[in-house]
Amino acid sequence: MTDQLTSDLLEMLAVMRTAERDIFGALPADVRERPIREGDWSPKDHLAHLSAWKGRQADRLAAARTSKELDEWQGEEDEINARLQAERGSWSWDETVADADAAHERLVAEVGAIDAALLRKGERGLVDGLYGNGIFHAQQHFSWLQVADIGLDDGRVMQFAEDIERLVRRAELPDRDRGTAIYNTACFLSMAGRVDRARPLLREAFALRPELLEWARQDSDLDSLRGELDELAAR
Repeated sequence: MTDQLTSDLLEMLAVMRTAERDIFGALPADVRERPIREGDWSPKDHLAHLSAWKGRQADRLAAARTSKELDEWQGEEDEINARLQAERGSWSWDETVADADAAHERLVAEVGAIDAALLRKGERGLVDGLYGNGIFHAQQHFSWLQVADIGLDDGRVMQFAEDIERLVRRAELPDRDRGTAIYNTACFLSMAGRVDRARPLLREAFALRPELLEWARQDSDLDSLRGELDELAAR
């Protein structure tokens, strides 16, 4: 019988991949292939990037499951992302979608295979990694593509955010991981200009995981609420 936490995380991942298919797939072919601004990535590049980090998270879960050391990627995050872009930038749309499906399937398989007790312990940041390299990673990139005004389906993006928030509240998550998930949703809403919706989520996130305040103080996703963070954490 599948552990409830595992089931909840798998459901979030499924909702995420469906949103990716809907949101990226709805863009016209020429828009998917075109840089969102001069010298920047195309939407296709964003999808390839998301898939690469999902694959990396699958590697982390596999290493934790088998008690093996993970070969670390060398360099700062920007350097790693530049290498990934150099490797994947010439891929066709069909190749990019096939890789996205394969990375998703690998990640799902590893979440299903790992002992849920390891996820609950919070060791190696496994659930945080599922958020950062999977569920909420997509949300962050959707926010950037919305700002670029390339015709993204804003209603579908917001539906995804609402679906994930609903699942997070229903899920059997430790307070630490629930706080991180709610914080990430607040960041997305703040970036989308919905600060009135973001404020109560930040209060809730800080109550569940107070140490998030230190991270929030330097998180550019919360620039629109920069002067309010201490007050939100105090309530």
